[in-house]
Amino acid sequence: MTMNRLGDTDELVLAQTTMLCMRQGCCRPSINWVLQSADNYEPGSSPFELPNVGGWIHEESTFCQRCCCGGVPGCRETKFVQHAGYPPSELQQEDWSCCVIQTEPTSAELSHGDLQANIIATHEKEMSCSTGCACCACCGLAPYLLTKDETGLVLGETTFVCDECLCVPKFHVSDALGSVRYLLRPDTCCCGLCVMPRCGGPKGKCCRVPFLIRSPSTGDAVYSNAQEGKAQVTSLWSGLFNEACFKRRAYHIAFPANATPEERVVLMGSALLVDVAIYEQDDDNNDS
Repeated sequence: MTMNRLGDTDELVLAQTTMLCMRQGCCRPSINWVLQSADNYEPGSSPFELPNVGGWIHEESTFCQRCCCGGVPGCRETKFVQHAGYPPSELQQEDWSCCVIQTEPTSAELSHGDLQANIIATHEKEMSCSTGCACCACCGLAPYLLTKDETGLVLGETTFVCDECLCVPKFHVSDALGSVRYLLRPDTCCCGLCVMPRCGGPKGKCCRVPFLIRSPSTGDAVYSNAQEGKAQVTSLWSGLFNEACFKRRAYHIAFPANATPEERVVLMGSALLVDVAIYEQDDDNNDS
């Protein structure tokens, strides 16, 4: 999916292709993703069986970062490379390498040509504090992802917000000049101290926590042309086998109606940071 085509897309599903079951510590691989049509997503399906909208993402992270930061993945140094075009067929062979220790920064199945093909953006970070670290507010090392285009030009950044309400995760989405364009935060209850989940809905939305894309000044959800009418990044129920056995996650991204192509690419990085800082960390804590 090119930058221009992304500008015409109202919503999509970001689906993880890498299986993480029993792949912790030195066995932890880098994590790859595909972009899929939101209209055809079905819980429990393989990410390779659904219509692809022409995009995929591979992760580059060293063996040391993946191995040593597995318990707090929000802190590791990493880089996600976003590609236009359909994902290489080699990605479907990843599950056969579940017992192989990945020593290189990228999946062994991907060739050099695959890794360099049709790059449109990168989402990257250096080491930081984790989301559960109380000192991130004062040390300035909150988790983040810096988004750049294929030439290295900064498009924007997503940063975890450390404040007095640590039980409610929230993110600032900034443009290339550092101005905060959006606030990414779920609805809350109990006087704003707790996250309010949503129940009921089709296509993996039976039980979810939508991170609504809001105006940073008013806190109101921004309008989207997607079916829900509100821009958001929502964790989807990916099916029993994907959730419990394969540990593959999926996210529904509904873009703001007036977002530019560059802002939509940055919001792709926002969805990745939600996974790295929140859900991937939860999985690691449950496995330990």
